[in-house]
Amino acid sequence: MGSHSHAHSLDNELTQLKPGSRVLGIGLMALGVAAFAGAFGASLATEQHSQRFFWALLFGTIGFLAISCSALIFVLINHLVRAGWITNVRRILEVMSMQIPLMGLLLLPIIFVTATSSTVDHNGHKTPWVYSWAVPSDTPVVHHGQAPDAGPDDHPAPHAADDRDPASGEKHEVSPSALSPGPKGHDDSLVNVIAYPNEQVQPGIQRHYDEIIKEKRDNWLKPMFWGVRIIAYFLILSAVGWWYWSRSVKQDASGDIDISSRLQQASGPILMACGLIVTFIAFDMFMSLDPHWFSTMYGVYFFASGSQAMWAVMILICLGLQSRGYLTSSVSKEHYHDMGKFMFTFVVFFAYIAFSQYMLQWYANMPEETFWYDKRGYSTAHPNGYTPLVLILLIGRFVIPFLGVISRHVKRNMFGIGFWAIWLIACFFVDMYLLTMPEFHWAETPGQMLFGLPEILCLLGAGSIWLGNIIRMLASHALRPVQDPRTHESMALQNF
Repeated sequence: MGSHSHAHSLDNELTQLKPGSRVLGIGLMALGVAAFAGAFGASLATEQHSQRFFWALLFGTIGFLAISCSALIFVLINHLVRAGWITNVRRILEVMSMQIPLMGLLLLPIIFVTATSSTVDHNGHKTPWVYSWAVPSDTPVVHHGQAPDAGPDDHPAPHAADDRDPASGEKHEVSPSALSPGPKGHDDSLVNVIAYPNEQVQPGIQRHYDEIIKEKRDNWLKPMFWGVRIIAYFLILSAVGWWYWSRSVKQDASGDIDISSRLQQASGPILMACGLIVTFIAFDMFMSLDPHWFSTMYGVYFFASGSQAMWAVMILICLGLQSRGYLTSSVSKEHYHDMGKFMFTFVVFFAYIAFSQYMLQWYANMPEETFWYDKRGYSTAHPNGYTPLVLILLIGRFVIPFLGVISRHVKRNMFGIGFWAIWLIACFFVDMYLLTMPEFHWAETPGQMLFGLPEILCLLGAGSIWLGNIIRMLASHALRPVQDPRTHESMALQNF
């Protein structure tokens, strides 16, 4: 009798969006395009001119790309382990993963400009739009730690930990003017830094075009090779996402249970390949914004951050659908409980990865590593305009939500889990801002935040296009895999 009741409720459940929903999705996408046009116009009115738009575009897109990549990874994981509980909400995951090619299209201008390395700014100087390594410097390559006028036979300067004059033994006093970028119109690759490597960790300082950048640019970061590689990443991930989504949709019509078996069998090797590709997207597109800096944990950081936001978005989409009468029988408190557990898991996992990366680089105290943290205001010795955002990540993305989401009752309360999902998404975009915007040298005063209309409009534009296309795709097919053999297993989900 109980199983009959479940089947009856599923048969009468709303699993198809109303026809007007597709129009809503297309309208949101059009609104996003208009927001991007407004961001470009607003950028032209700024001191950075059109370069500001490219910076804002990268910031606005990175978060939604991270969420989509994480969704694809979890689609593959669910098939690999034959997870039954998530079946009734898996279609949302599949559609989120299908936004990877859309994010690639939005990033195409940056990819093209970087790969061709042929941009000219409004002052007539050849400069990169986004990546400092993309256009070679006109100045001689200097050894890391040398002064700009050091000769080829000069030795690198002593380590910054020894701040005493070798001759007199007296401590140096660093002049503030020595830590500031050169005047406007001066070659950006030249900076008046004194000859100690650690003085290059000052926020806002653009370091020399040294042998480290030259070696990377001549090999892994060769612009055309980089561009072809990035496009290949997006094509492979898009093909995988499309195959899993299209097979799932095909099963809705045919009811062929062998489709689930084939998807499960292929998921193992595909998951390993996609995991590596997502890692290299993080390395090549975002870690390379500072070509001196390196972290083997950056790819995991990118995935952990995106996964936390992905589960939050999943919860909000399900809440939105159910508030309008959809999936009222197939998605229960048990599903929110499990999605909440995943969201809480990545609150802890993200904090673990972020702390581990910071702790290892703080302990080693290498200038090439500490520079990345110092210019973001992590250092108590050099707090700057980004320091409050660091505190938001520490307190707002870990301490407070750890206490707020840990309770079972919060995960099973629609208002409670929805509130924390919104909270964590807001903190997620603070993280995306810190990953990208501090890399752009735009102010004479180091450490000044750059956040205004171009950044806001690009974030809203990317979000509108991303969400609009999700609604459009959901409106074209069932909101859940209606013929999947594990549907009833998902219906029977119960937490203890």
